Amino acid sequence: MTTSSSGVAALCSVIALALNARSLGPGDFGTLAVIQAYVTFISGLATFESWQPVIRLSARSRSRLGRAASCGIALDVSAAVVATAVAVGGVLLFGESIGVSHQDRLLALIYSLTLLASLAGTPKGVLRLNGRYDVIAGNQLAQGAAVVVASLVLWAIEAPLIAYVAVLAAIGALYNLALFVRLLVYARRENIKLFNPLRSRSRRRFFWTFLVMATGTSVLSTLVSARRHVALFLVAGLLGDVAAGAYSVASRLATMMSRLTGPLNQVIFPELARLSNEESPSRLNRLNARITMVSACVAAGMAAGGVVLQKFIVVLAAGSAYADASLLFAILFAAECLGLAGMHFNPLIQVLAGTKPLLKIMASAFIVYLPLSFVLSGWIGIPGIAWAGLIASALVYTAMMVVSQLLLKKQIRITENIPGLTV
Repeated sequence: MTTSSSGVAALCSVIALALNARSLGPGDFGTLAVIQAYVTFISGLATFESWQPVIRLSARSRSRLGRAASCGIALDVSAAVVATAVAVGGVLLFGESIGVSHQDRLLALIYSLTLLASLAGTPKGVLRLNGRYDVIAGNQLAQGAAVVVASLVLWAIEAPLIAYVAVLAAIGALYNLALFVRLLVYARRENIKLFNPLRSRSRRRFFWTFLVMATGTSVLSTLVSARRHVALFLVAGLLGDVAAGAYSVASRLATMMSRLTGPLNQVIFPELARLSNEESPSRLNRLNARITMVSACVAAGMAAGGVVLQKFIVVLAAGSAYADASLLFAILFAAECLGLAGMHFNPLIQVLAGTKPLLKIMASAFIVYLPLSFVLSGWIGIPGIAWAGLIASALVYTAMMVVSQLLLKKQIRITENIPGLTV
């Protein structure tokens, strides 16, 4: 259900992209894309992937679910307020350096207010843990349909850019708020007790454990997505709104892969985490090898298809005005396919060694990406920024594969050296 709803939601995104890109044109669409990327970037910096620690802390003992959910809600609310303040301050202080011009400042401020509703992390964790994927899928489909209908209406009435910003911001905020309300209803019906996680010493200690886990996954998620947003900021800052519009179309079409596999990852993550805890290291090593081979073949085939169909996909989705973005799409899509191929490494490494190895890998890739993107963009223009992203993705995939193998071999050696244990 989750995967099928993601496919429908991705189709809705393509339809909305086609309507908005054609209606606004490369210039205004580039402005809208930069504003949305800025708000998403700040959200990644200041908010937390609280759904993962909810699952990790409650998977073995459901008695912890109330405490984990309470910690997640407290963290989500606090982070939402901080994120909004940071986003508003950033627009006022250095908006022009990331492509938000002075005349577009009000638009960015309006969209930044959606961060106050960034409360969907904990609801997703609780609902997934209890198998309520139907609730998440239903909300996702409703959001996709709402965006398509709104885009169609805005296109029909030839609405100005500010109308697009206000309407799309409202839809995004309502999606998060709806999930939060569903969590409260579900918790009351299932007698999941929610409380202030800071009231006693034991609760504060549990909250600290939750915060450490959430911080690690939040930083990791931010590093994963930061390259995409920074790339758009570089294009907008160096080449203007029209170039940003072309790059955004290519990037959004390429990241449909992430839209499709995001919910799949959220299903696979707890399953692979459970297997990593329960299976013997040798069996886990064989399973990891099989998954790696299959996923690599699938990703390579998809990347090849993107190269062959690059112009057809871009022109069909966004129109002939964006035909020059075809090469960008092919490169960025190949990077997304690498991310898909390495999806299974994430839970495996987190279970065996925590988030520290992943943080080191992502931070190193980001450090490599920044100077490389500047050098390549100066050499071959906008495609250079896309090539830098592909190279960084390849480095991340290779590093995750090597680290997972080293960790599994270490676990095998440890198990074999303990008397009475068999692998």
